[in-house]
Order: sequence, then C-alpha cells, then structure tokens
Amino acid sequence: MVIRVGMVGANPDYGWGSGVHRRVIEHLPGFTLQGVCTTREDSARRAAAQFGAPNWFTDHEALSAHPDIDLVAICVKAPHHYAIAHAALNAGKHVYCEWPLTISVEQADELAALARRQGVKAMIGLHLRGSPALRQAARLVAEGYVGQLYGLTVHARMFGPQMRAMATRAGGTTLLSIYGGHLMDAIDHVGGGIAECAMRAAIHLPPVDEKGAPVDRDAFDHLQCHGSLQGGALFALDLAGVSLSGMGCSWRIDGSEGALMLSTRDATLPAIEALALHGARHGGPFEPIAIAPELDCAAIPAGPDRYSAYPGSFASREALASIGNLYAELGAAIRADTPVTPDFDRAAAIQSLLARLDVQSHPMTGVAA
Repeated sequence: MVIRVGMVGANPDYGWGSGVHRRVIEHLPGFTLQGVCTTREDSARRAAAQFGAPNWFTDHEALSAHPDIDLVAICVKAPHHYAIAHAALNAGKHVYCEWPLTISVEQADELAALARRQGVKAMIGLHLRGSPALRQAARLVAEGYVGQLYGLTVHARMFGPQMRAMATRAGGTTLLSIYGGHLMDAIDHVGGGIAECAMRAAIHLPPVDEKGAPVDRDAFDHLQCHGSLQGGALFALDLAGVSLSGMGCSWRIDGSEGALMLSTRDATLPAIEALALHGARHGGPFEPIAIAPELDCAAIPAGPDRYSAYPGSFASREALASIGNLYAELGAAIRADTPVTPDFDRAAAIQSLLARLDVQSHPMTGVAA
C-alpha cells in the first residue's frame, strides 16, 4: 500500500514543509506526494510542478476531501493547525501535524477526541521521538547502561526568540510552546516519565525585533524547568534564546553505573536533534557511542548533513531522519491498523503541561491550566 500524502504548506521556495517533509516523503518507500497546498494559485502550481505532485490546491478543505489523499501533512504556522487538522479528521484522513498541535489546550483536547472518534491515525510532530541519537540514549538507559537513573540535565540555546515571530504569545510560536514542548516531551520519554515539575521564566531581550523595529515582547526568552522523574531521579531544563553565542543543545544523563552525554555535533548547525552521543561507565572516560542502524532512518542518505529550509537557516540531516522515523512508524500503523505514537492525545498532554507551567510564571494572564 502506497500512502498518498497531501501537504498543506508546500511553499516551493522555503519552509519546513518543502525543505524537510517533502524530502522525507521523496525518500521513504511506501509514500508518495500526491498533492500540495498553498494559499496562492501561482505558488501551488509551481510547487506541484517542482515536487512532482499530480494535484495542487489553494484550499486545505479541498485537499482533505480529495479521494486520492490518504494522509494530510500539516506544515504551516501554528495558528492554522486547528482548522486544517479539524477538516482533515472530519474527512476521515490520517494526519501528521507539526508541533504544536494547536494554540490552546482546549483545541488540542478537541482534536485528540475527534481523531479517536474518527478511528484514524493522527501523529504529532514531536520529532525528537524519532531522533536516532536520543533513541540510542533511551535504549541504553532502559538496558541499564547508567544503572539506576539519578539525574537528567538539558541545556539549550536557540536563536528563535530574537525574531519577531517568537517575541509575542499571540501567534502561538514561542520558546516555551515550540522548543519547550519538544524538549519536555523528550525528557519525559527518555527519563521514564515526569512526576512533578515547576518553572521559572523571564524576558531579558529588549523590545525590538531582529531588524531593530519595536515589538511588545510578552513571550519568555529564558526558562528553567526542574522537577523529578517517576523513578526518583531529578531533571532540569535550561532553555534560552537571549544570546547568539554558543548556540546548541547538550544532555547529561547520570546514574549509579555511568553517564551519557549528548551534544550538538556541529557548532554551525545548532539544532536540537543534531546530536553526538558519548558514554562513560565506572569512572572511565567518555567515549563515542555509535547509533544502531535500526534506530536511524536508512532511507535518508548519509549526506549531505544539512538541507536548505529557510533563508539563512538549514535543517539537519538528523531532522530528516527523525521525521522519517516517525513517518515510517505512522505508515506501519496505517497499514496494520495499530496505535501510533506520539499521537494527538500525547500532544494534548504536553500542551496541558506547558500551560500549567506557563500559569506558574504568568499568574495574572488567565491562561487555562
């Protein structure tokens, strides 16, 4: 069975859809790009011709209703996710939606319930779940490489909050909602479940955007989450976007028998999923740990190590592999009619967690917990 994908947000010039999802679909066996959708006819026609899709659309509802579309991939800005996912689910289509699912917990809960009622597979793009390096680390933790888990610490520095698009909360695209969601889900998954959590957060950047134009900043640009995991280990996340120096991500996982470290593999590619893995046991030195082939996405070529996504910004090879792993699992679930994870229920749970943390740091905003 070849799964026919309709992509909403297939800008022919740039974007996560055309830069990452389209390439993944091209490489993965058992998938084909059947339709593309943008808001303008000229770009939709051009995307279809450029990407070899037989159908083009300017209306996401028309794409979802088309009989030749099996799976709708949602690769547009967060405020539009709800309407597109709602239409796709109502049309009985499977869905892959980029994170975050929606801009409110209520909308996320509604979509999760709708997906269950419709009996379709609805995957959320918490793509660190597909990261080869993090999958290897999670396997080692489960196998006892570090012994009893004592602590998990993540340090991340991202450039996004410098930009106008992430400076305000209204658009649903903030340091907390985007990177916070990806990393908190990964911490929960790798660490065996978050038992309790608290957050402190701040706005440090001046009220101007990347071009120096005024902007009324109300979105956090620095946050620190800490708490305990289900097995009693402690965890901490220090996530900020207040400096353009030393960007990237690092993990340290400590236990009774050893430790694991994951760190950005290339300083010129400071993505949260582009990680190198090292380990040490019984007081020995840290040494590189290879990724088991079955945890990678073999369909994604070993090179190049980065792909154009946005002007001046690249997507890592690991981003394609991570999302490729999720698509492959989604395809297997569709063909065998088995559960898929992470699904919309997981998305709603993580959005609820982030909302509760947000209320702690914004006690007067009235954000729903």
